Amino acid sequence: MISRRYGSVIEIRVDDNACNGCGLCVKDCPMHVYELRESLSVPIHPENCMGCLSCHEICPAQALEHKGIYPSRRHYIDIRVCEMLNRVI
Repeated sequence: MISRRYGSVIEIRVDDNACNGCGLCVKDCPMHVYELRESLSVPIHPENCMGCLSCHEICPAQALEHKGIYPSRRHYIDIRVCEMLNRVI
């Protein structure tokens, strides 16, 4: 299990026994949190995670966990909305 946490950001756990290295989370994450390394997803920028759980929902292996955030509370934000918010903020 790979777990990364920095300050008060969301703790992201990747179950390395479940991750199949498909890269769907890397492609789907609007904040570019993940990168594939040695055929496993690694949260290289967890400080960018906004908790939308798009990666969690697209993962066929269900290998991702965001501590304290659950799919029932998911608030998906479209990539275009993210880009627009980044320009404003």
